[in-house]
Amino acid sequence: MISACLAFYAPAQNPLLVRDNSPINYPKINAEAIRTAVADVKISSDQKIAKIIESSKNQTLQNTLMAYDEVQYEISDLSSRIGLVAATYANDDARNTAFSELNNLLSYANNIYLNEPLYKAMKQFQDASKAKPLSASENKFLTDIIIAFEKNGMKLDETGKKELSQINDKLLEFGNAFDQNIAASKDSLLFTEADLKGVAADDIKEWKQPDGKYLVHINGPNYAKVIENADNGGTRKIIYTHYNNRAYPANLTALDSLLYYRNVFAKKLGFSSYAAYAVIDKMSATPKQVWDFENDLIAKLTPLVTEEVNTLKAFKKQSGDAGEFNAWDYAYYTKKMLNSKYQLNTDEVTEYFEMNNTLKGMFLVYEKILGIQIKETTGLPVWDAKVKSYDMFKDGQKTGTFYLDLFPRPNKYTHFECNPLSQYRKTANGETLPVAVLICNFPEGTSTKPSLLKHSDVITLFHEFGHLVHWELCHPAITSQNAFGTKGDFVEAPSQFLENWCWEYDALKLFAKHYKTGAVLPQALFNKMKQTQLVNSGSNSIRQVYLGVTDFTYEDRYDEARAKGLVEVSKEKFGLTQLPFADGTHYICSFGHLSGYGANYYGYLWSKVYAQDMFSVFQKNGVMDQATGIRYRKEVLEKGSSDNEKTLVENFLGRKPDSKSFLQSLGVK
Repeated sequence: MISACLAFYAPAQNPLLVRDNSPINYPKINAEAIRTAVADVKISSDQKIAKIIESSKNQTLQNTLMAYDEVQYEISDLSSRIGLVAATYANDDARNTAFSELNNLLSYANNIYLNEPLYKAMKQFQDASKAKPLSASENKFLTDIIIAFEKNGMKLDETGKKELSQINDKLLEFGNAFDQNIAASKDSLLFTEADLKGVAADDIKEWKQPDGKYLVHINGPNYAKVIENADNGGTRKIIYTHYNNRAYPANLTALDSLLYYRNVFAKKLGFSSYAAYAVIDKMSATPKQVWDFENDLIAKLTPLVTEEVNTLKAFKKQSGDAGEFNAWDYAYYTKKMLNSKYQLNTDEVTEYFEMNNTLKGMFLVYEKILGIQIKETTGLPVWDAKVKSYDMFKDGQKTGTFYLDLFPRPNKYTHFECNPLSQYRKTANGETLPVAVLICNFPEGTSTKPSLLKHSDVITLFHEFGHLVHWELCHPAITSQNAFGTKGDFVEAPSQFLENWCWEYDALKLFAKHYKTGAVLPQALFNKMKQTQLVNSGSNSIRQVYLGVTDFTYEDRYDEARAKGLVEVSKEKFGLTQLPFADGTHYICSFGHLSGYGANYYGYLWSKVYAQDMFSVFQKNGVMDQATGIRYRKEVLEKGSSDNEKTLVENFLGRKPDSKSFLQSLGVK
């Protein structure tokens, strides 16, 4: 079977195995190409690993450490490309094959850590390197390799390794099922015109059916339009319930199994919990550090949340509704309050952020800050007609290519992410430049109105593009030390850091222009926006804490969580928001981070400590100061994971990091 596949798709012909700067022919990627590519990379990796082991008699930097980097490169590059197919392709056969073959490839990758002869070869090289010192980045890479082997089962006996391999396959199976169920979730609701009173006429026009009713597909943009604007509380309740039941009940079973096998996996390796396993190589290092961080935030934020929720409750009552304040009321009354109390019409703000103009403006801001250039390209193969492509330049030299896949469609990944497609690699034959894509679900334009973004959408766009810029600008000598190789509780910092420019008029005035008149966002309107920056900041932050502690309870206190029930744990932790939990909802079933970010969701707020501290340098020197931006680019972004994360930050700050700016950004005094 494998031989036949290889005969059909030679590596040079397979679009998934492009390893130079040639564009990948995405329309040619099908189920056969995926299966063949995985088979080819497994054979190639086996051969490279065998050579590393054979070279133990005469080890060099190239035949051992860099050869191992090459193995990791081929596996990682292919897995990210297959991940794109799984997340975005319309063809069921290609997409489903991508999910199953990604499991196959990742199972193979996990088993590398159980290869004892390979581990011994790397340990031997580590011992030899003491006599012939490596560079700092080489030594870090080698140390990280040894830690990865030792935390993933190398110290088990042969029976234990075999059992661990089987558990690993279960983790992949149920993690894959969890992700696939979310992507495949399809739900819609029928409303009458009266049900949708308050929602913009242009929006409901697109939903109208021949019988006069309105069909609303349950996705992020449609949910936001209804939950923020529908005057009918019953309408808000039903869409809230459906949105928070995506992938239910299938993912309740998948999650239960995923958590069970994670716990078994961690215990097999001698860890007290999966959380202890997951954070041992993070900045936090121990579960206690994470709990202390989260509990400290809870203590600081709770009084602020109480004040904010009471304010919203009072506003609802003043608006003529004395009923209970529910979770589906939060977005609606927040928007009404901003308009009434602060005279900020968020719909008016949206009119200044047309998608195409916002993209051009965001590029301009990044160009000015970081000293880069971005140019749109045409004619590159894409997987959907609406995907756009661009090249990025630095100091006059091309530094990478990227794609934007901006709008929802059936079977597409439902959230927002930056997905790598090619890693930077330098060999004797030259350089392969990095490639990445933003997979997003922003509101698409209609026949009567272009795609208009809420200010919160603009922040999301800046955030995700921050990941992409990090990826494109990092050209490490060791391929594995790329931007996304940074520790899981730091990797969000460079993107969170760049969200701050969405709150700076010097940045917004460059591109925030009315989609009809072209008028620049008025200073007076921006001042109202700025005045509301910290409105409900405590509640917005406590939601992140709620998600973080839910995730961490599942992973660090598994027995307690399972005895109580996964939904009950989520319900209990939701109490941090001081809003009633909506019985009959199962948000955890569509909380995709529980799969890919297991025991790491706390990292969003953890990394924000460093993000806000770094931004304080710009506040001091000028938010559009390019000299500061280029220094940041060189000290942090370009270094990737070649140095310790805290060292990167300290070098840029010129001092030890602190949490003052972070707490200030949350509204904590």
